[in-house]
Amino acid sequence: MILRLIIDDAEKARERGLETVNELHNNESFCAGSAGYPVFQLPDEKMLDCQTFRELRDECGARIETDNISKLCLGIGIPRDEPGVTVID
Repeated sequence: MILRLIIDDAEKARERGLETVNELHNNESFCAGSAGYPVFQLPDEKMLDCQTFRELRDECGARIETDNISKLCLGIGIPRDEPGVTVID
């Protein structure tokens, strides 16, 4: 699964302890609740959720690239048409 958090502004990325391109990790051993929804972690091991993504998008211009929109939406709780998400092949 491809899942990247991209922040074009290197200075803003550094302020948050991130790189301009961050591979998100699907932590299979830690699932949110009994439903087994995927949990995605940033490189600093913090969980990426809807609120965190929207803050990064609104404050830093962050976006996500993925090849599995369904899994991303289940994992962080966003709609399929969330601004800042791009589906790639």
